Amino acid sequence: MAVITGRDCDLTIGAKSFKGVVATAELSFDETASEYQTLGGPLAGPGAETGTLSLTWAYDSGATDSLFDTLWAAKEAGTPVAYVLTVGSSKFTGDAVAKRPNAPAVAGEVSESSVELSLNGIPAKAAVTPPLSSK
Repeated sequence: MAVITGRDCDLTIGAKSFKGVVATAELSFDETASEYQTLGGPLAGPGAETGTLSLTWAYDSGATDSLFDTLWAAKEAGTPVAYVLTVGSSKFTGDAVAKRPNAPAVAGEVSESSVELSLNGIPAKAAVTPPLSSK
């Protein structure tokens, strides 16, 4: 079993890597089963699957190639967020619905922004060769 660390992960939006500011990036999925009542009892089958890209990062508004400013601009323009999330030897590529991130102010510590972006469909999964940590 491979141990995955932050060195094995990356988040790219457009052509810009945000590995240096992102603390967490998670793709999560939810599927609701479709249920149909028959004379013989309930019959369940797969339903619609949805997903979310959750991000937390060091607040970076105003910095060159800021993740905060990139997401804010995408929402203002009404454009989807094209992302590539690399986790170990897996690369997930897709689009998410743009949403404004929060603008925090925290005394005495690094301020973090976070956002949950709804996915436009399920991302494509591909293998990464070689894994990021061996580059």
